[in-house]
Amino acid sequence: MSLTSTAVWSLTAPGERAGAQASVKVERGDTPKLGDPQPDDVQPPKLVDKSTFVAGKTLMVEGRLGHGRMLADARGETFLFVDVRSELDQINQIGARSGFEPLNLAVVIDHSGSMKGQRERNAIDAAAGMIRRLRDGDTVSVVSYAEQARVVIPVTTISSASRERLIREMLDGVNDPPSGNTCISCGIDLGMRTLSGRRAGIDRMLLLSDGEANRGVQDEGGMRVVARQARNQGATISSIGVDVDYNERLMSAIAREANGRHYFSETGENLEQIFDEELDSLVTAIAKDGKLVVELAPGVRVAEVLDRSYQQVDRRVIVPMGTFAVGEEKTFLIRLEVPPSPVGERPIASVTFNYDDLSGVEPGECFGELATNMTATPAEVSPLDAIVLGRLSRSETARTLEQANALFAQGRTAEAQAAVDAHLSEINERREAAGLLTKAKEFVDPFGRDLDDEFNKQANVLDEANAGFVEAEAAPEPAAASRPGKAQVKRNAAQADAFSL
Repeated sequence: MSLTSTAVWSLTAPGERAGAQASVKVERGDTPKLGDPQPDDVQPPKLVDKSTFVAGKTLMVEGRLGHGRMLADARGETFLFVDVRSELDQINQIGARSGFEPLNLAVVIDHSGSMKGQRERNAIDAAAGMIRRLRDGDTVSVVSYAEQARVVIPVTTISSASRERLIREMLDGVNDPPSGNTCISCGIDLGMRTLSGRRAGIDRMLLLSDGEANRGVQDEGGMRVVARQARNQGATISSIGVDVDYNERLMSAIAREANGRHYFSETGENLEQIFDEELDSLVTAIAKDGKLVVELAPGVRVAEVLDRSYQQVDRRVIVPMGTFAVGEEKTFLIRLEVPPSPVGERPIASVTFNYDDLSGVEPGECFGELATNMTATPAEVSPLDAIVLGRLSRSETARTLEQANALFAQGRTAEAQAAVDAHLSEINERREAAGLLTKAKEFVDPFGRDLDDEFNKQANVLDEANAGFVEAEAAPEPAAASRPGKAQVKRNAAQADAFSL
C-alpha cells in the first residue's frame, strides 16, 4: 500500500527520479584557452550547507530541509520541516518568575440524554478536582449543553473564598437529569462568550461529548470553522470523547483546528487524569500565541501541507501554533516543489517564529534561512534527511489509522488490516534507512532524538490497531457495531491526533 506519492518518493533520491533527464550545467565566464597558465591554488568555491538552522532562547526552533543537495536543471521536490520546543530544564525559569500568567479555563460539558449516570458524574468530579487545583487569580467558567447551551458558572476568579462555593454551584447547576439532543457548536459558542469576559492570560476550553452532533453545526467543515474562530480569538480547545458513540472525526477536527489535544475516555473513569494533564500543561506554560511564518523563495511552490491548519498569502505560509508548555514540542511539515535551478546555492525559504514569551519581558522571535545546493551530478544528490523521514512517517501513520478506521466502518475489516500491515512494512524499511542515515558523518541532530524509538512507537500503535480489529471480529454483532470495534476506532483517532502534532 502507498498512501500518497510521498510514501514512495520519500525513499528515493531526486537524482534517481530524474535519471537520464539530468543535464550538465556549463558555468558562465571566459573559456580557458589551451596553453593559458593555470594557477595551482585555484579551487572551486566551497558551498556552505544551509539546509538546517537552530535559533531561539525560551523556545528553540529548528528548520530543516529534506535534501541538502538536489539535482540542478531538473524540477524537484523536497520537504521543509520545523520543530519548535521548550526544554525541560526551563521549568526553573517559571519558578523564578515573580508572578504567573493567569489561566482562563472554560469547561464545556455535554448534558444530553446519553450522558446520564456515571459518565456525567465522572465529568463533574473531574471538573471539581480541576477547580480545586486552580491557583488564586485564575478564572473558571462552566457551560453545559444539550439542544441548547447554558451557563452553569459564569467567569469567576478563583480565591480561597470562592473555590469550594464554585464547586457547590456547579453540582447544583447540573442537578437536573441530562436530556435532549446534542448541540456541540452551541456549547463552544457559549463557552467562548464566557471567556470573552476574562482578564488577559492563557485561554483554554475543555470540551466533553459522548454523542453525535445532531443540532447546530453538524458537519466537519462547519465545525472546523467554529474551532478556527475560537483559535483566532486566542483560545485553545482540547476535546474529550467519552464512551464509544461520539464522532471521533468531529472531535479530533475541533482539537486540531484550535491547537489542542484530542483524548478518548472509554468509560469516563480517567477524566480526572485527562483534566490534570491539561492543567499541568497550562501551569507550566512558557509561551503563548506562537505563530510560524514560512516565506518561500521565488519559484518555490507549496505541494502539500501535512496535518496542520494554515493560511497562505502569496509566498507566505502562516501557521498558528498556540501555547507551549515546558517540555512541549510542536512540528510543521510541508512538501515543496522546486523549479529547475542552476548549479550552486538555491534559496528555499526563510522561517520566522514569533511568540509571547511568558518567561521574559520582550516578545520572542526566532529566524532562519534555508537553502539547498544544486548539483549536476545525480550521484551527489542527498537522500531524504533522517529526521524529516521520521516526521513524514508519523504523518503517514496517522493517515493510515484514519484510512483503516474508514474501511473498518464500512465493514471492510480485511482491507483495514491490510492497509495497516502494508504501512508496518514501510515503517520497518524506514527504520533501517533512518538508522543508516544517522550514522553518516555529516548527520547532526541538535535535539538528540531517538529515531528508532519513534518508529517503534508507530509500529506498536499499528499492531494494537490490528489486534483491536481482530477482537472486534470475534464479537457476536457486526465488527464495526461492536463495542470493541468502536473503542478501537476511537483509540486510533486519538493516536492519529498525537502523531500529527
